[in-house]
Amino acid sequence: MYKIPKLLNTFIILNACTIATCRADFTSTIAEIGDFTQVIVPAYAAGMAVMEDGWDGVKQFAFAFTATEIAVGGLKGIVHETRPDGSNQKSFPSGHTAAAFSGATFIHKRYGLKQAVVPYILAGFTGYSRIQAKKHYFHDVVAGAAISSLATWFFVSKYGDVRISADPEEIKLNYSVKF
Repeated sequence: MYKIPKLLNTFIILNACTIATCRADFTSTIAEIGDFTQVIVPAYAAGMAVMEDGWDGVKQFAFAFTATEIAVGGLKGIVHETRPDGSNQKSFPSGHTAAAFSGATFIHKRYGLKQAVVPYILAGFTGYSRIQAKKHYFHDVVAGAAISSLATWFFVSKYGDVRISADPEEIKLNYSVKF
């Protein structure tokens, strides 16, 4: 089976995100860049999962991301904290930060910390951008990051740890460790 190189996959994901959903006009404001990074980090994580053999990574990412979004949405509906700019009562927790940290934490748990350094930096910037834009308080951002990190850590396993395959004649169990 032919696999698209990771760099090309990343380019495709970035462009699809920019054209279809992000629509960031790159006027270089911190808030607009934060709007972009809250989408691109999980999109990059999903792209990495798609590049794996099988669908385990995609399923794990989907479960973790969905659990994060449900928890964040539920808390926003229960807590009703007023945003710093007074625009509404959906400040707690930060959904932008939760989305970005969901992607970064997925990469960390699935592929290792080394692969997640840049995504974590972008996720941290996303949280900073929400405070800077007066959409969230510091504790909103920390809560969004914590919720997504916990959900992701619960649903995601390291890539390549255990694989089971079966055909009519045999069942194979493969275990590997990455250092």
